[in-house]
Amino acid sequence: MTLLKTHRALLCMAVFLIFAVALGIYSYLEKDVVVQVDGKTFNISTCANTVGEALKEADIKVIPEDEISPGIDEKLVDGLNIRIKRAFDVKILSDGKEYTVKTTSDTVANLLAKAHILIGEKDKVKPQLDTYISAPVEVVVTRVSQKVVEEIKTIAYETVSRVDPDIPMGQKKVLQDGENGQEKIVTTLIIENGQIVSKNTTSTVIKQAKPRIILTGSMLVASRGGVDFAYTKKLRMLATAYTHTGNLTAMDTKPRVGVAAVDPDVIPLGSRLYIDGYGFARAEDTGGAIKGNKIDLFMESQSEADRYGRKWVTVYVLK
Repeated sequence: MTLLKTHRALLCMAVFLIFAVALGIYSYLEKDVVVQVDGKTFNISTCANTVGEALKEADIKVIPEDEISPGIDEKLVDGLNIRIKRAFDVKILSDGKEYTVKTTSDTVANLLAKAHILIGEKDKVKPQLDTYISAPVEVVVTRVSQKVVEEIKTIAYETVSRVDPDIPMGQKKVLQDGENGQEKIVTTLIIENGQIVSKNTTSTVIKQAKPRIILTGSMLVASRGGVDFAYTKKLRMLATAYTHTGNLTAMDTKPRVGVAAVDPDVIPLGSRLYIDGYGFARAEDTGGAIKGNKIDLFMESQSEADRYGRKWVTVYVLK
């Protein structure tokens, strides 16, 4: 009976020693850590080896996008301060689609990279690429492209009419044939998300149009005795006749048949004339009584001058 009690006592002592050793080992392996998450602070005692194991043991769920410091695979040490920053959703609108990216604080450029959205040189992003996002926000990508359209347009030639005093009145002559020109029209379109938002057009003449030039005659033509002559002015004048006076004409020429005395204010001296009933003449002389629409015609003799008398005639000032 005594031996049995001794065995029991030894067994109890062995169990106690094992428990004490286990408790000592546990106390040695146990670590006290602090977890900060969702605005709260937790004190945790654990024998876990890593940050991830400690969080799992404490039933604190995390996702890969959460920011955990130290990292989830870091070795756990006593007194460690674990900070967890929860990821939030960022909505991205691009190319007619909606993307959702879970993230902690990051730049817009990095968020777009996470969503595998490439940005072109002219594309617009709001907020801008270097904007730092620290809370849920909507990122809008506007696709911007430029389209240049070139067109060659015909410039129709014009028809120009000119008066030509060397062509008889009523007649026309083509001096130059017309030729169309060309201009290059360049239209630059700015397109955002498939819609035209601006349009700028410039034009450059690459070939000048050549006008068609038509000459219209203004020369007056009369015909007497089968002879045509061009004239610039036709006057109704009172004609008289004179003969030799022994003096030279006002132009220092010898008087002769075919010389007429005129008023220089009406007919300039030296003008070639045709007088109905007299014929061709030249204005070379003047006279004190020859004023206004009067003309004095030279005759070879006084008797011829007397017979001519005074009469109204048509005088053509020749071209």
